[in-house]
Amino acid sequence: EELQQEVVDTINGFDSHRSYNFNTSVGTTIYGTMNFGPNSKYQAIRHVIRPSISYNVNPGFDHYYDSYLIPETGNREERLVEYSRFQGTLYGPPGKNFQSSIGLSLSNNFEAKVRDRDTTVTEPRKVKLLNNLNISTSYNLAGDSLRLSPISIRGTLPVVQNKLDINFGTNLDIYALDNNNRRIERLNINNGGSLFRMTNANVSFGYSFSSRDFTGGTENTNRLENETFRNGGRPDDLFGKGMELDGTFYDEHEDSEQETKETDNDLFNFEIPWDLRLAYTMNYSNTARQSDLTSHSLMFSGDVQLSPNWTIGASSGYDFVNQGFTHTQLRFSRDLKSWRMTFNWTPFGQYEQWNFFIGIKSALLRDIKYDKRRQRDRNL
Repeated sequence: EELQQEVVDTINGFDSHRSYNFNTSVGTTIYGTMNFGPNSKYQAIRHVIRPSISYNVNPGFDHYYDSYLIPETGNREERLVEYSRFQGTLYGPPGKNFQSSIGLSLSNNFEAKVRDRDTTVTEPRKVKLLNNLNISTSYNLAGDSLRLSPISIRGTLPVVQNKLDINFGTNLDIYALDNNNRRIERLNINNGGSLFRMTNANVSFGYSFSSRDFTGGTENTNRLENETFRNGGRPDDLFGKGMELDGTFYDEHEDSEQETKETDNDLFNFEIPWDLRLAYTMNYSNTARQSDLTSHSLMFSGDVQLSPNWTIGASSGYDFVNQGFTHTQLRFSRDLKSWRMTFNWTPFGQYEQWNFFIGIKSALLRDIKYDKRRQRDRNL
């Protein structure tokens, strides 16, 4: 108390805490179909609605918390500080405040049966008109004010089937802001505004095409089965390819057998296989009347197979907000039959690095390799 400093002691021994929570949900699926007849271009439209409601409760474990009083001094007011003896541990302290909320969600899908342009085709085509239009919010039963969370709207608009999808989303808030841009317990419509106040919005879309689109080849679906996509990431490599411990990119193991069959020929096709992926994203923020574009970028990624064994690729983009290039990566790969050589280079930016690898492709001899990499010093 004389020095007006906080002292933290570590007490040896065993101590533990218990916490629990409860949540439940219920939902259903509703189908609705409108038929227009077999002679109409749109023969039928189907609307699939999936409403759901959930309840979640987390008791407050305030008995695991204590407090101490910092007395008033000449330049500091009196302050009460709460703490838990489990702060800084592996799992941390349990929640102190009681929480109880109801979640509401409504998912919509619109599909249509369209008559094919080819008159010899008798069966209509199934086309997605609007995919996963999801509207959700929650109501805080334990709160004393601002109980309704902003309404979230997310959806996907297919423009070109299996080629171009536009993803959009926004958050709408019913509460108004005061002069300090803080949410207050007053409806925005009663404060001279509209019914909803848009706090943020985003839109993104991507388009991919390759030499197969111009030669009638089949689409390479192996890219949609890579490790990154299975873990919830993008199905393409707009932000660069990840590398495994053997120096190969994540999707090269899946394509190795197919590449061997295609490159066993003595003569290589004169046409150079290539693929290109484009993506555009824009985010708008207006949580405190700032009305700013927080991100606005155009990204691309592509690969060119110069020969049966040489492949080069690049990933980059341009950020229109910060007026600079996004994460840029250059890739070089050489198939040496039983060996593989790769070079991965990020020339600039926060993750500037390069990685060179040469090794045997066989899984039994994959430890026979040479790997050299260099990363910038993150401490500088």
